[in-house]
This record gives sequence, structure tokens and C-alpha cells, in this order.
Amino acid sequence: MPVSPEQLMEELRTLCRGRGVQTPGIDLHVGPALRQVCGIVETDGAEAVRTKLQGWVSNAVRGFPAEVRNAVLAPLGLHEDAQFRFLNERIEWLAKQQDRGARTVRRRMDAGLQRLVEVALQPAGSATHAMPSELWHVKEFDALLKLDGPTPACTERRTVVADTDGVTEIAWSITIPAPTPDGAPGDLDVEVLHGVELIGHERPSPRRFLMRLRLPRPLNAGQTHQFALEVRVPRGQSMRPTYVFWPERMCESFRLRVRFDRDDLPEAVWRVEEALARDTDDLTPWPKALPVDEIGEIDVSFPHPRQGRGYGVQWTPRG
Repeated sequence: MPVSPEQLMEELRTLCRGRGVQTPGIDLHVGPALRQVCGIVETDGAEAVRTKLQGWVSNAVRGFPAEVRNAVLAPLGLHEDAQFRFLNERIEWLAKQQDRGARTVRRRMDAGLQRLVEVALQPAGSATHAMPSELWHVKEFDALLKLDGPTPACTERRTVVADTDGVTEIAWSITIPAPTPDGAPGDLDVEVLHGVELIGHERPSPRRFLMRLRLPRPLNAGQTHQFALEVRVPRGQSMRPTYVFWPERMCESFRLRVRFDRDDLPEAVWRVEEALARDTDDLTPWPKALPVDEIGEIDVSFPHPRQGRGYGVQWTPRG
């Protein structure tokens, strides 16, 4: 049955109320139009519904301008910096971020939701040409975090798989936590090591970095390509003791190795798995403690990490 744009718009507005997509029992609050466009079936439980909603919205807004994208993500409860209980609180947060009044932000929210509806209802096949960077997934993500040098540095290698013909770009993003609970987010130095060309970047929020990466040649469905980036914390800038990966699209496997300074090993290291938003904020040790080996490293793997959940490690620095 065709989805009515008016019905889909009304369901999105309704979903913004309360905690948005984070509402407990979300499967009882999603209407038939959203179910159809997100591929939600009757047997999906609340968490499956939440994951499908988050994946659909995140992919749909990837090509939006930053202020429009945030005007969709924050009201729906999908912006990690705006996890407030009520819609009014998320609107107030967005108003401060954009230096606009609440009424203006609400108009932007409606305009953003309208664009979301347009994406959902565009003719079949048109997205292939409009948003090629959304039509791929991650086969392997391998990260090496080095803490034994002059400044923290992480080598991130990804193998991506095209899910359709003609994929020419990859969108890469990273969100950094503040060095301390009350501290301001810092900066990052990012260097392409191989496999892609950096053709665009933006910082839609103080903590979030987005980059557009061009592939050396178009990928057709089923073809793979590997690229690597080096991400460094600028010298003199502290790093919060955490590395957590939050998949925004399907990822088949994630492996993380951390190399600590052998002269300054942490007091405790623990594995983070299936974390929800804010679960990792207070740096409270999780039950799954990790031993540091004789050369000062830990090595963890996560097969099939789920979209919208957090995976990685945290640690307590000595002293």
C-alpha cells in the first residue's frame, strides 16, 4: 500500500514527543507508515524497531546540510549530545547550538522532517544516483590505538562492500568525548594513509567530525575496497580514557587493539559491549575486565556489532 506523505509526516511529529526514538516500548508507538518505510515487521521487538528507525533516519539525513540534519536528529532523540527526556529540552539545546529562537528551531524541525518524508517517498532507484555513499556497508573495521607515543594516535582500517553499482564516495565520521566530564571537546588531526582522497569535511557539532572520502574508482555491488586513516590527538590535548565504536551502518566485524605505555599502564581496563547512549559517560568499570599482556597491549573483537550500540574499551589511568 502506498505511504501517504501526510501520514508519514504526522507519525514523525508524534515520534518526536517524549524521549523520541529512545522511548521505552517504542514498538507500540510506531505507526504503519513508518513501519513500511523502515521495513519493520510484526515480529520485531522494541529494540529491533529502534535499531531500524535509527538506521533509516541516519542514512536518510547523511546528505543533508548540518543544521538540517541536526534539526531532525535532535528532536527524534537520535543526536548523542541531546539525549534529554522531553522534546522541549531538545529544542532548547538545538536553539543554543544554532543561536536561534525556539520558534525558529521548530520551523527548521518541520522542514527537516519534510525532507525526511521526501527521501522516504522518492521513486525507487533514484537514490542510487543521489546518494551513492549510503549504499555500502563495512565488512571489517580494524583499529589500533597507540598510547605509547608523544600523543594518542589511532590507525583505522576499513574494508567496505558496495551494496549497489556505482559507489564513488564513503562518508566517515567520528565523535570525540570531552577530556573531562565538564571539559570542552578538543580537536583532531586526520591523515589519509591510503585508499581514498579526502574531498570534504565539516564539524556539525563541537564533538562530531564528518568527512567525505572519494574512492579511486567506482565500486559495483559486491566489490570491496580497503582504506586507512590516521587519527591523532593534537599535542598537549588530553584524551578521555575511552575508545568506543558506535556503528551507524551495518558492520560485519570490529577489532580493536590498544597499545599502552609500558611505563604507565592503567589500573584497570574493561570491555564495553552492547552499550546504550550515555552508558559510557561516567567511566564506571564494566564487569568484563581485560588483562594487559606482557607487551602492554589488549586485543578485543566484536563480530556483527549492532547499529546504535557501543563497542570498545575503557580504562582507569594509574594515579
